[in-house]
Amino acid sequence: MFSGPFGAAGLETEVVMKAVAIGKIAEVTGGLIIQGDPGITLRSVSTDTRRIKKGDLFFALSGEHYDAHDYLAEAAAAGSGGLVISRLVSLPAGIPVLLVDDTLAALQALAAYNRDCFKGPVVGITGSTGKTTTKDMVASVLGVRLRTLKTEGNLNNEIGLPLTLLALDDSVEAAVVEMAMRGPGEIAALSRIARPEGAVITSINETHLERLGTVSEIAAAKGELLEHILPGGFALLNVESPFIKREAKRCLGKVIFYGMNKPAGLMAQDLRPEREGFSFNAVLEGERHAFYLPVPGRHNVLNALAAIGVGWELGLTMEEIAAGLAAVSLTGMRLEILEAGGLTIINDAYNASPASTRAALEVLKDISGGRRRAIAVLGNMLELGPRAVEIHREIGKKAVGPGLDYLITVGNLAAAAAEGAVQAGMTWDRVFPCTEHAVALKILKGLLLSGDVVLIKGSRGMKMETIVQELLKFEGSKTVFHP
Repeated sequence: MFSGPFGAAGLETEVVMKAVAIGKIAEVTGGLIIQGDPGITLRSVSTDTRRIKKGDLFFALSGEHYDAHDYLAEAAAAGSGGLVISRLVSLPAGIPVLLVDDTLAALQALAAYNRDCFKGPVVGITGSTGKTTTKDMVASVLGVRLRTLKTEGNLNNEIGLPLTLLALDDSVEAAVVEMAMRGPGEIAALSRIARPEGAVITSINETHLERLGTVSEIAAAKGELLEHILPGGFALLNVESPFIKREAKRCLGKVIFYGMNKPAGLMAQDLRPEREGFSFNAVLEGERHAFYLPVPGRHNVLNALAAIGVGWELGLTMEEIAAGLAAVSLTGMRLEILEAGGLTIINDAYNASPASTRAALEVLKDISGGRRRAIAVLGNMLELGPRAVEIHREIGKKAVGPGLDYLITVGNLAAAAAEGAVQAGMTWDRVFPCTEHAVALKILKGLLLSGDVVLIKGSRGMKMETIVQELLKFEGSKTVFHP
């Protein structure tokens, strides 16, 4: 939860917040107290009866396949300090109950109230790719000086963002919140709750094509964030993203473009590969500043630029910003470098888009360096719409080169990447399209030699981390590959 020298703690579906009276919660949410004393105060919120703790205010959320109103007795038995419901059902006795029109809307209203009571800066981060990594970098930078709350795990949607904001209490001095979306209007809704002082749009690319149709529409949906920053606020925008100049016109505050390959107010230059990442210079307001980023991937230097810009706008010194970047620790399964039995495993299994897959393949080639065998195991990239097969085929073509020795694909869409690789010159004895993880793993194990570098990448729904878990059991081969 906290980033920087102040330590870290997990945030799931139970959140400790400032003490709030039931009566005040009713006022904020427009609810009616139908049971209990309005003067009772609560200090924590939960949305999951499996994780509820004594004293939690339980919000009975409903969805397409679940309704927490069916578990109110379990919530009470677990020690819940109060219930928020949207329909009258059999209620446990002896526990405060608040009736509202919509429990999710009530959760969001309480979060918005808590955010409005918070006096520190809130930074909102969205984008097609790079959100989580940039969030981690920004939080690490701000954490050098400020007690910084950040989004944990995947709590970046209409439920997760309110839970994050409810954790804003007197111990927090800054917050960095990630915002995800499935369609238009969702970033705007999250932004109205978070009311950020600073905003970052990390990238605009083909992710979510299935839901939004065109990259232009994706840009418009991400750009909703810019209309909701506070007066006097700022936005860091990746100048290399399509349509970003158009979206910048929606910004209500200061705009800072950042980039590496196009002119921008904040630029990275002189990239130098290091053992675990890159050293580089950032040029801001005509001044050059040296940084070290212990994270693989040239594309991550772009994400670091956003963190530099946010830190600078919020008053940190360049020395503090450099210290924060040098100490950054990324959320798991994002270009996570693991070692097992002489293998180097690049665990990038959390999610995949065309842009992030291209970037991950570059990291694979950088780490193998032409001296070690490079093996890519790629799963389906989902939500790409009618062009999905074509996009996968193009990824396969781009993967081919002296830096890739073997390609294994998992899934019907990823099979098109295998076809593309063969079309671009790889031979079928080096390309293995598979329909199941088990088959891919069997082939992979038959290929592995100590010294190999293996990339595992795929969309969240593909659960490619199951292959990573098996690779971690690798004990090495008798033969060590020598180029």
